[in-house]
Amino acid sequence: MVGILTRTKNAFRAFTRAFSGYDITSGSGKWPSSYALHAPISQQLAASRLASRKIAHQSENNALVASIIQNSVTAIVGDGPSVRPAHPDPGIAAQLQAAWNAFYAKCDIEGTMSLGGYLSRVARGFYVDGESFTQMVVDPNTMRLQLRLLTADQVDSSRTVPSLGMTGDLPNIVAGVEFDADGRRVAFWVFRTPPDAPFASVAPAVRVSALDVCHVFEPRFPGVPRGISPLLPIAGLALQLDEAVDASIVKLKTTALVTMLLRDIEGALPFDETTNPNALFLEPGAVMRLPPGTEASFPPISEMSTVAEVMSYIARQICAGAGVPPFMATGDYGAINYSAGQLGMSSFRRRVKAIQQNHLVAQLLNPIWDRIVLLEVLSGRMRAPDCESNPERYTAQFLFPGWPAIDELKKAKADTLNLAAKVKSREEIIAENGRDVADVDAEIEADPYADDLSASATNISNQPDMENA
Repeated sequence: MVGILTRTKNAFRAFTRAFSGYDITSGSGKWPSSYALHAPISQQLAASRLASRKIAHQSENNALVASIIQNSVTAIVGDGPSVRPAHPDPGIAAQLQAAWNAFYAKCDIEGTMSLGGYLSRVARGFYVDGESFTQMVVDPNTMRLQLRLLTADQVDSSRTVPSLGMTGDLPNIVAGVEFDADGRRVAFWVFRTPPDAPFASVAPAVRVSALDVCHVFEPRFPGVPRGISPLLPIAGLALQLDEAVDASIVKLKTTALVTMLLRDIEGALPFDETTNPNALFLEPGAVMRLPPGTEASFPPISEMSTVAEVMSYIARQICAGAGVPPFMATGDYGAINYSAGQLGMSSFRRRVKAIQQNHLVAQLLNPIWDRIVLLEVLSGRMRAPDCESNPERYTAQFLFPGWPAIDELKKAKADTLNLAAKVKSREEIIAENGRDVADVDAEIEADPYADDLSASATNISNQPDMENA
């Protein structure tokens, strides 16, 4: 027994020595004691609402943050996605397409915008609040779907009721999100009106089934029920950049105060009201006489030759943390060329595509499509005898607007060569532009001049390249 205890102590001491050998343990004193996430879920829930308010203020008052959000939202949504029903029957696919088009034109319960505009509001909430809630409401008169956008504060983040591992009717509610015993989301606790609305309702939050609420957010940690703004890491630096810009402007204004000071060394000039010390004040372009025996001195003014470089570096760091190319957010295209622009846009496009597919499509558009199909069947507007036996036929693919090419000729050459080498299909190339290959083929078939206007791959490849900027 003594030998076992001795070996255990020796092993623990060896483990302690090995662990303390890393600077991460704060042994050197470089790490502040608060520089750690001890409980990521709890700490995120505590910080998310305050972070949302601060970033919301920046989104309306900080030019760089506003540009980051605007460019990101525009890139993610554009003018909205088109849909391609997966059903093999052209008649049923056409009915589903028509139902989607009718919903797209007027989707929100307020009746003020199309789905493209609604998704822009969702994407903006994703960046400012870190999450967006959409309640799906069915009009009882028309049996058609309408969307109600909920603010992040409208889901009661203060409602937390732990189940304590008990069974029965006691729910497990965390920050307004209710879970069942298996960890599935079953409901949200929602206020009837936004808490910050004029004459907001004081009624308590009501329980809304999770089947009727779409929650768009990025769960950064396993088990986290709510989201937090992806701009949080750069919010503090953006605030400091704003302060530095304000200080630089004050410095420029101070430097502009060019004033000539005349000092009477011998005291021969008469003393009058123009040399009264109480009446002297600095004014741009003024010539001032000081009283005899006085001398003016000013604190040294630092040089500003490197200020622009430092601020540009800080702006690049902010844009990198937000995942947006600096030249896009700042509007400074003078320091990049074609290759650098393509490299920066490539990373940004991957991020945009990830948000489109992982969040907008998976968390919002797919549930909306399923509800539209269900309403079409239940209302009798569409006959779907195989809806339950073959549900995969009633899915859809969402195509977002494509990216305009920086150099159209180079893009056309690359697509032509990839198509000739059979590493890409026409459908893939057309889908990259947000179009459906069936629509494109139908347009070409209906165009009587399509054959005369088409160019061969050889003619395209012989076109001269545009010089790099």
